[in-house]
Amino acid sequence: MMPTRLLNLLRRSGALATAVALMGSISACGSDGSEQRAQLLRDKIAQKIMLDIRYFCPDQQRTEENRGHCAEPVTELPGALARMISDTGVGGVILFADNLESVDQIIGLNSDLQAAAAASHLGSPLLIGIDQEGGRVHRLPRAEVVAFAGNMAIGATFPLHGDRFAGETAAAMAEQLRALGFNVNFAPTLDVNSNPENPVINVRSYSEKPEVVAELGIAAIRAFQEQQVAATVKHFPGHGDTSVDSHTGLPRVDRSLEQARAMDLLPFSRAFDQAQPALTMTAHIQYPALDDTTLVSLDGEEIVVPATLSRRILTDLLRDDMGYEGVIVTDSLGMAGISDYFSVEDAVVKTFAAGADIALMPLKIRFPEDIARLDQIIDRAVEAVLEGELSEAEIDASLARIESLKQRYIDSQWIAASENEKRKKAEQVLADPQHARLADELASAAVSAIYPPAEGVLPVLDKKGGKIQVIAPAPAVGEAFRLSLEGVTNAAVEVLDPHTALERLQATSGDVLIVASIVPGESAVELGGMEDLGRLQRPPMALDDLYETYRKSLAIARERGQKTVFVSMRSPYEAARFQRLADLHLASFDYKAYIGTGDLLQGPIYRALASALVSDALPTGRLPVTVESEEQETPMETAAGG
Repeated sequence: MMPTRLLNLLRRSGALATAVALMGSISACGSDGSEQRAQLLRDKIAQKIMLDIRYFCPDQQRTEENRGHCAEPVTELPGALARMISDTGVGGVILFADNLESVDQIIGLNSDLQAAAAASHLGSPLLIGIDQEGGRVHRLPRAEVVAFAGNMAIGATFPLHGDRFAGETAAAMAEQLRALGFNVNFAPTLDVNSNPENPVINVRSYSEKPEVVAELGIAAIRAFQEQQVAATVKHFPGHGDTSVDSHTGLPRVDRSLEQARAMDLLPFSRAFDQAQPALTMTAHIQYPALDDTTLVSLDGEEIVVPATLSRRILTDLLRDDMGYEGVIVTDSLGMAGISDYFSVEDAVVKTFAAGADIALMPLKIRFPEDIARLDQIIDRAVEAVLEGELSEAEIDASLARIESLKQRYIDSQWIAASENEKRKKAEQVLADPQHARLADELASAAVSAIYPPAEGVLPVLDKKGGKIQVIAPAPAVGEAFRLSLEGVTNAAVEVLDPHTALERLQATSGDVLIVASIVPGESAVELGGMEDLGRLQRPPMALDDLYETYRKSLAIARERGQKTVFVSMRSPYEAARFQRLADLHLASFDYKAYIGTGDLLQGPIYRALASALVSDALPTGRLPVTVESEEQETPMETAAGG
């Protein structure tokens, strides 16, 4: 056990990074000095680790039969995990949608997490983080917490509204998060989506223009932090020009240094200068122009160092060249971009050596025996310090940054309040009608025409009657469309399954055919959220088959004289495939729905689309990215063009 006078020194200093004084005190401990030093190093390393507790099976073990798969979401803190937090003194936890069922339950879980941290010998409260970006990446339960369209939707509002929606939605999300006990948000994304084939960033980016990304990101950072939630800019040095998802592989960016500074690094540089984000998250990408050194991977292959493990990128560039003084956190070390190439222990040591302050999700703790693996990771890092592989002075400086982050953003009043007081405050914040109004305003302002519409097509729908057919990729999407359309027109609405749409269209017809597309499919960062009703509830069609169904369906409808509408509810880039087949192409950048009042599916984007379809004017959003034109005509004006 650490001597009481050492523990008091730690607490009085407000930081674990008091290495000189502590080492002097340890030396005075006599023969136990080396043991005490090792314990102190364990405490320091533990504070630099942030775990997920997404699933945990307390009464099971890893077996060949279950192959390490555990599907029990942690919604109440099991005793084994509480003891792990208390015994190790880990610095933080990240929660996912699977952990978050309801407002009362979230408050209870976060309260128990902080109680477990308080029971540790360090007594240091936890950083409790979440990926609450808006749009595609939304972790809180939508039925109780108002959700907002994501970054590309905000980018579409920029020409008319500037940074209004970036700032106002971030402020609202921060209010929600703080009321529920979160102190870190892993947002906003500052990646510039310059690659239309990007599977993981895409509509999570504000724009293809770095200046627009910078301006909107700065507004979001300021709003989050003014509401006392630590903002995290990601994914440094820029994940926008990739065609591989770092959750499933190791992407590579082949820009020159000049291109890197003008494109990917520009939003980060401006954000550091103008908004001082509390955290910066690393990207598991190779960027040879920034660091072309190599490492030997698990299988003996020599590979270009990923940014997360690169000292040139995290220390020389981010810290020294760009002057960043906040906390550097890795993206999840369990992602394939790292875990396929390096052992857990090796990855943690290498990222600390590179300059990262916090190792995020270095391992999955799913069964009781996994807890011992956490001790092994900590011990390996301690060994690296003792052998000179890691600098203890740099560890101490890192801990000072982490402690400063905690002092600024951890809400001690929330921790000390009773659960009843927390619930009352949360109910007051989450019931704010302005949040719902803001979500509707953003959705309406974001809807964009991708190409100029066919002559005479507006308004698309007759409010008085007729028949509308909607091809929807998922039952929830179709039902949300039906309810929203029935709210603005007396027309009959028929929802068609893509698997049987062609057969149905050959047997029946209507006045309007709407094809709603959600392509590409959900990336790994979005999966696992039980509140996301937009997820397919049946095996999806192969993309080529799905697109062929869309083409044939639109062609049949046009031959019959029906009006045709193609709605890109996710990525707008796909619209070029159907330019000649639809009278109107709309981009909504969002497709999420939730079960609301009266057990009816709701969603601001569906209301916005329905209103756009009965209007005789084009929606006011402007594409923040370039969508190619099959016919070499000029697409609708982009955000960069004003």
